[in-house]
Amino acid sequence: MLREKRSRAQERVKRITTDGEPAFRSAVINGVLDVPYCPDTGSDVNIIGRPVMAELRELLPELSTVIIDPPLEVVAAGGNAMLCHEKIHLDVQIVTAAGPLRLSGIECLVLEAPEEELLLGKSTLQSIGVDLDGVFEQLAQQHIEAAEFEADDIPCDHMDVLGNSEDNEIDTLLHNMVDEAIQAGFEPAMADELRQMVLEYSDVFRVRLGRDEAADVQPLEVRLESGVQPYRSGVRRYPEAQRQFLREYVRELEDAGLVERNTQSRWACPALPVAKRGTDEFRITIDYRPVNRLTVPLAGAAPNLAVVTESVRGSYGFGAFDFHKGFWQMPLHPNSRELFSFVTEDGVFTPSRVPQGACDSAVHFQAQMHEVLRDLLFRNVLVWIDDVLLYACTAGAFLESLGKFFAILRQRKLKLNARKCKLFAKRVKWCGKAIDGAGVEHDPERLAALRQMPLPPTGAALQHFLCALNWLRDSMVDYARTTAPLQEKLERVMQSRGRRKAQLSGAVVEWSKEEAETFRKTLEMIERSCKLAFPDKRATVCLFSDASLTGYALVLTQVLNWQDGVPVEEQQHELLICRGGLFKNAQRNWSIVEKEGYPIVKACGDLDYMLTREKGFHVYCDHSNLIQIFTPDREVKQHVKGKLQRWALKLVGCRYVIHHIAGENNLWADIISRWGQPALPDTVKSLAVKRVTTRSAQALSELRPLQDDEFTWPTRSEIVRAQHQYEGDAPDSAVMTSDGIEVDDKLWLPAQAKAVLKRLFVVAHCGPQGHRGVNVMVELLDRRFVLANARQAVIRFVNQCLLCKHVKGGLVIQRNWTVDRPVAKRNECLHLDYLYLGESYGDTKYVLVLKDELTHFCELVPADVADSQTAVAAILDWNKRFGAPPTWMSDNGSHFKSEVVGLLAERLGASHQFAPVYTPWINGTVERVNRDILQVLRVMLLESRLDTRNWVYLLPTIQANLNHTPVYSLGNCAPVELFTGLPAVSALDIVATPTERVLRNLPMEKAALREAVEELRRSLHGLHRVVRDRREQQRVAAMARSNGTVCNFSEGDYVLWSRVDKRLQGNKLLVRWVGPFQVTKALPHSFLIRHLLTGAEYDVHGSRLKFYHDADLDETAEIREHVSLQGIILEVRDVVSHRFNATSGELELLVAWRGLQDIENSWEPAHSIKRDVPTLVSKYATENSVAELL
Repeated sequence: MLREKRSRAQERVKRITTDGEPAFRSAVINGVLDVPYCPDTGSDVNIIGRPVMAELRELLPELSTVIIDPPLEVVAAGGNAMLCHEKIHLDVQIVTAAGPLRLSGIECLVLEAPEEELLLGKSTLQSIGVDLDGVFEQLAQQHIEAAEFEADDIPCDHMDVLGNSEDNEIDTLLHNMVDEAIQAGFEPAMADELRQMVLEYSDVFRVRLGRDEAADVQPLEVRLESGVQPYRSGVRRYPEAQRQFLREYVRELEDAGLVERNTQSRWACPALPVAKRGTDEFRITIDYRPVNRLTVPLAGAAPNLAVVTESVRGSYGFGAFDFHKGFWQMPLHPNSRELFSFVTEDGVFTPSRVPQGACDSAVHFQAQMHEVLRDLLFRNVLVWIDDVLLYACTAGAFLESLGKFFAILRQRKLKLNARKCKLFAKRVKWCGKAIDGAGVEHDPERLAALRQMPLPPTGAALQHFLCALNWLRDSMVDYARTTAPLQEKLERVMQSRGRRKAQLSGAVVEWSKEEAETFRKTLEMIERSCKLAFPDKRATVCLFSDASLTGYALVLTQVLNWQDGVPVEEQQHELLICRGGLFKNAQRNWSIVEKEGYPIVKACGDLDYMLTREKGFHVYCDHSNLIQIFTPDREVKQHVKGKLQRWALKLVGCRYVIHHIAGENNLWADIISRWGQPALPDTVKSLAVKRVTTRSAQALSELRPLQDDEFTWPTRSEIVRAQHQYEGDAPDSAVMTSDGIEVDDKLWLPAQAKAVLKRLFVVAHCGPQGHRGVNVMVELLDRRFVLANARQAVIRFVNQCLLCKHVKGGLVIQRNWTVDRPVAKRNECLHLDYLYLGESYGDTKYVLVLKDELTHFCELVPADVADSQTAVAAILDWNKRFGAPPTWMSDNGSHFKSEVVGLLAERLGASHQFAPVYTPWINGTVERVNRDILQVLRVMLLESRLDTRNWVYLLPTIQANLNHTPVYSLGNCAPVELFTGLPAVSALDIVATPTERVLRNLPMEKAALREAVEELRRSLHGLHRVVRDRREQQRVAAMARSNGTVCNFSEGDYVLWSRVDKRLQGNKLLVRWVGPFQVTKALPHSFLIRHLLTGAEYDVHGSRLKFYHDADLDETAEIREHVSLQGIILEVRDVVSHRFNATSGELELLVAWRGLQDIENSWEPAHSIKRDVPTLVSKYATENSVAELL
């Protein structure tokens, strides 16, 4: 039915896809029915239409549905309501850019609708990632350089120059643009007026560059330095493809009137065809550097984006517009045209429009746009070169501004790109930043690309990374001091190799552990890039500063609703900007007073556009710093006094209030943590220590001792009593005073006073101290006390802190190489895996890869779907020719874990082993051959000029290539030689065929045949021994290179589970390591761990586990409560009741959890439960008439 309908011509358009979106997405339901699916983030549930359900029942008669009683009301996209009477749980397999993705047991509502597709809702998409077709293909370098490769240079496509009628195409694009604006939230009552206006001004839109007149703006006239000589480039030699491209391309430009042949030109720059990335086409660029060096540049001003974007605060919506080939719309003055002539082998050609490569082009374009749009500029329009941002505070004002904008463009003969304009949105990307009415943040895609970058291998890559990172510095706290080691490393490379990119490209960069750790911290800082709010005149502005010996940092925030009596760190801050820097050259020799006061003075100078306000601003610092600026002590040197007094003049004009914060109580750490500053990683290796506990120690909380009611704060008198008890251990430099024993004016702490030391360490580490690292704790103690071997004592204490284990360290712990399985002969272990290769000319999409572990002999079996039937048939086929391997290895796919595969393994006497989830390297030998298959297949398709859908016909050739190619790890033998004893063939055999064949007589007697077979077997065993030895050598060498650590836990111990595992969900503020869990069983490649509350067991690889406590940990009520606070993955069974919590001011729901008793029902915030199970909450709200939940 459905297949027949899809084979017929479509009678209606169901969905219009955008550029780059796949036109068809395929889903396989329960392994039998292939239907299109639509990912819809606007739908709360998954939906299947009745036609699809009917055909599914024909294929699977035993399939049953669940009756919904009472029926559930569903509101469709157009507002139409319908009743749903059934739901069903299905297994769905969808195709993504990374391969097949299987979703088991997803709940779908069966609707009486004619739709012939499966609709996947928001909850399902959130669990796997919304952007299915793009998220797996992001490459950092492509995102960073995307804008550079889309430069608005000379158009190289003839359709962009000599297009025919484009009115119909533009009308379609404009209608789509209006529809998208309405979907983005534009006022529906004004939608018709918006559509009428856009269509009325359709003449200002273009999709191709035709014979339009130049824009009505001042032409660009270039002024040269006096006495210059014309530059004439010789004709370069071009390959044939480039010659043909230049000849056709220049002819089209000439026909369009954009250039003219000039046989009298005295200037000529070379034309350089450049290949477009990923295609066989070219784009043309002109090397105008000789002309630029002789040009007197224009004096122009570009707007400061950090300042001008403040004008969009509180905007209702935005429109983003891009001029179509903007530079080629600008006229070039006749006096300057000859200067920009370019030469090809066909002659010299002179342009009549502004070339993009000229040094004055961008400045001239910006100046003309400011002149053209001056009536709207900074009130309703922002302009950056050829990108225009339109904004307004109401829908009516937006429509009015849009009309004025279009009228100006028509009057000035300027054209917009109909494909790149966005008519309306609540949040837009403009100039690399995401802007809405509340603030500005950087493009998440750009941040994601930077976060995925590996260690830069060359100086050029490091320079590129730091330049891209510098664009984000205003939104990252303490940027300068964090990236200082990377900047210093780049400077060292530049001093030795030069400062140009070409020179740095060949400079290989070696990374030490400390430098690699700095790079990792920099990537973490990118994750903490914050949204910058727009300054509000009514808000209270706060300035926080921090200085050290090497640099300083500033954070400027605002509080819209200041609450008197509430500490500043508990106010609702909005980040305005971050600034910082390093003390260089002579600044490094400054006194502490200068370094502490400089950040405040610099902020008043650089950030005056934010700090100059009627209400003034608040400065949080040590008041003595500012006092030293205004009234320096007598001890301050005279030249320093003069500097401080000059600084004081800058502060006199500012209105501010100083809030004195003592140095030891500075709020810097609290302010930093507000924007995601992580705890310092615990880089100290774990030490084997003996634990000695006492009765009093056991009485205190092991998790939160500072909050325990039994905890007593250490006092000076207790320390003095401990000093008297261990007075004989005091150092020789100790001095007895009335306040106790002191060393260098600091209290001496006896190392034997364990009880006092432990409480001191608790105070220095827990609570407000934020569980910071060893260095912070040692510094706090050294400033006030003298303790022998303080660092070692602090390390032991921090390693025993049970809360630090949750948040410190990386998300994955690299483990040592495990011992390989002892594979001694061929056909002993068979590896299986499905490889998705995409669409073909038939139904085939997958390849089942079977590989022998020892000899690497493989077979490739094409398959329509990744199912157990194909796997069973392939294994039986392998068995009939080579015998049954005693061991199989595969992943945990349902096609391998199915009942029929298990029965086959039982009948053949094979042991089927499975690699743990999310650890593909365990089955790495077949993953390696998958990579070889893809590599050989790509190059064969490219060499043969075949469409990618022809890959099925190349499989036999690829299998032969893999099996007949000698491999170094196999002792330079081919897999077919080691597995079958047959010689490996090659295309070179045709060339090197011997002239005389040597004939041998094969023995036909049984005894002689048996001896020949035994000789062949002994020969193969000898080859296998060589392979085993070489394999062992490679494994030992790899283990020597590995920096992994051995799992320091065993069965019965308690461990933490890393949140990097996809089975654990959460946001950034949740702890990195969850638990503790108890290890119940050690498997060959993983561990079984038990949840302390639910008893559920999970199979987890050792790299995702961290040692927490040995087996004698008491599972006290505090430990169990600690586990519950981290959250349990439970399924909502039902919503029982609701109430309004007067204390929190929120609506709460009484939730019944699946697997728990009714007595364990709990009250949860309604907004959280509605986000997790919207359908269940909607059903409860409808049945109980709770309007707040609808």
